Amino acid sequence: MSGKIGIDQSHGFMQEIINNQFERKSYQLEVENLKAERERKVQEYDDKVKSEEKKKREERRKKREKVPTQQTYIPPSQRKVQTTPPRYLGKTVFKMEVEYAPNKFAPIRIRESECIKKACQLFVSRYNLTADHVVSLEAHILFQMGLVNFPS
Repeated sequence: MSGKIGIDQSHGFMQEIINNQFERKSYQLEVENLKAERERKVQEYDDKVKSEEKKKREERRKKREKVPTQQTYIPPSQRKVQTTPPRYLGKTVFKMEVEYAPNKFAPIRIRESECIKKACQLFVSRYNLTADHVVSLEAHILFQMGLVNFPS
């Protein structure tokens, strides 16, 4: 026996083991590189899709009109002052309190230049009454004014 202690690496079996280890290490590096490349491509695709969705959302947001649903508050100092005087309809010729709901009364005024029928229609529409009320209110006002007499 020679004075060497340990494994004799000169034969082909040990060379085969070393080659296998080297090939395994290079294969693992190749697999890791492919995995990293695949993950990078997936991430790029996800980023692309997300950016396209973000662009679409922004386009939809821009397309929407930005009109408030309620009228915004305007302070009194910035409101337009009404420069034209209110329409003069003449002096009040006839005034009467009308009960439009149980225990609820409202005044109705007939002015010189105003049509009685139109005043009745306005009153009925303001207090959500029926069209039959227009006729009866008009007849009652004409009677109260002494313009019409009902047969007794």
